[in-house]
Amino acid sequence: MKRQIFIFCAAGFLIFAGLSLEASAQQKAIKMGVTAALQKEAGVGSKNASEMAAEEINALGGILGRKVELFFADDDGIAEKGVTAIKKLLFTDNVDFVSGGWMSGVGLAQGPHIFEAKKLWLSSGPATPKLAKMVEESYDKAKYFFRVGCVNSDWFAYDMAVMAGEFFKKELKVTKVALLPESSVWAREMSAFLEKELPKHGLRIVYLDVFDPKRTDFSPQFAQIRSKGAELLLTVQALSPGVPITNQWADTKLAVHQAGYSLNSQVSDFWDKTGGKCNYESTQLINGARAPITPKSISFYDKYVKTYKISPTYTAWGQYDALYLLKAAAEKAKSLDTEVLIKTLETMQYEGAAGIIAFTKDHDLKYGKEGKQPVFAQWQDGKHVVYFPQQYASGKYVSPAWLKKK
Repeated sequence: MKRQIFIFCAAGFLIFAGLSLEASAQQKAIKMGVTAALQKEAGVGSKNASEMAAEEINALGGILGRKVELFFADDDGIAEKGVTAIKKLLFTDNVDFVSGGWMSGVGLAQGPHIFEAKKLWLSSGPATPKLAKMVEESYDKAKYFFRVGCVNSDWFAYDMAVMAGEFFKKELKVTKVALLPESSVWAREMSAFLEKELPKHGLRIVYLDVFDPKRTDFSPQFAQIRSKGAELLLTVQALSPGVPITNQWADTKLAVHQAGYSLNSQVSDFWDKTGGKCNYESTQLINGARAPITPKSISFYDKYVKTYKISPTYTAWGQYDALYLLKAAAEKAKSLDTEVLIKTLETMQYEGAAGIIAFTKDHDLKYGKEGKQPVFAQWQDGKHVVYFPQQYASGKYVSPAWLKKK
């Protein structure tokens, strides 16, 4: 009898202990590691949006009943520091998942360490196509990578060429282009694509120069742009502060439309940084805008601005969507197991704040109607006005005042 009572009690204890362990596991926080250049605009945006999303998700009960806990590491936009940052997240903080990023060179340096640790990587910053190429060439090793922020640099180079042809050539009769990319990895990749793509849309590159992001004097380049008779200046810059080119363009009244991609021009404080000289400049918004891209776009933008007193960077849009994508995938799979999540993400189509997130077979973002499409916005009297594509337009493009007087 005593033996039966002992067995019964022991069984009861084991069941209780098992239930307690299960309950404890359910309450254990999900550790999300975010690598970012925390002292730079892109990194500040990543941190802000991560915190906003985590706060919202936790207020809703977390992910499968577990709270999200954030861990940040500063990569400073430099490959060597990026490796140190990702090792901190992986081996000191022991995170469950990885997200964030900005510069492509940093992402390429971090990739092998993330793959070796077998952590799901929801990449919201690096634009290089080489990361998805790793998945294509070595799926079992690199399958942990998913691009969730902007489309790759080939796609937004293609999108820029489409805009230049459909808008500047067809509407404004522009045919001659000056191309100024900075010397970063993704910018050189994007420039190489534009060199091949722009002629397909009826545009001729009459001047090309790759510049050091630290450069502050563009008078030699502007002299060449004038002498070559360029009508449209396309810049490709993220590390560069953007202010030198913009201010000198306005001060010298360089007789070109200025467009392209400028990270700093995407953010609302650029107006103050340039003293309003960015008026008439336009930039590609590669991941989200205050436009009816999805039903979530404008509400996210407005809440972010109200909270942080500045507009979100493309990395902010990416980080916000990354956390909600993880929540959606986990709830669909009813699991937080990495291998299960990978298979779930591969077939998902998720409507984020920045657009539709859906993946190719190599875990790159789909572009266009089935995925994401950038928009172009012009600075007009202190605000961004989206003018292309037409379905997202909030206003019309206005030519620089000094071009009207030609």
